[in-house]
Amino acid sequence: MHWPSGRRSPAAESERGLDREPRPTVSDEGVLQREMGCTRQEFLGWLPAAVGRAPFEVTGDLISVHPAAGLVQIRIVEAAPRSLGLLRLPVLLVSMRFSGLPPAARAEFLRHFDLFTQRGGG
Repeated sequence: MHWPSGRRSPAAESERGLDREPRPTVSDEGVLQREMGCTRQEFLGWLPAAVGRAPFEVTGDLISVHPAAGLVQIRIVEAAPRSLGLLRLPVLLVSMRFSGLPPAARAEFLRHFDLFTQRGGG
């Protein structure tokens, strides 16, 4: 969509963004960082289903997951809750480091992980 002047309208820019699905970005070092709206206990409760059948160990705030190939190290840190008026939402900082996982295996791990940890509203 363009203005009569020929410039793209801001509405066209926002429409373009609506049809794109947000994708997690992993740095060159194989690290993904997120903020999740859950408590440590909730996260640990979701973990067995989120990693599928991959064996894992929890040592304090470090979780080591051993998928078929490679290693995923997940570090969780509780942050200050987010306040929206009287509503207080928990915030958990989650950092994942991928080692020895090819891009396709990394994408599959994240797809499965997201399926079991993301909440929806409506």
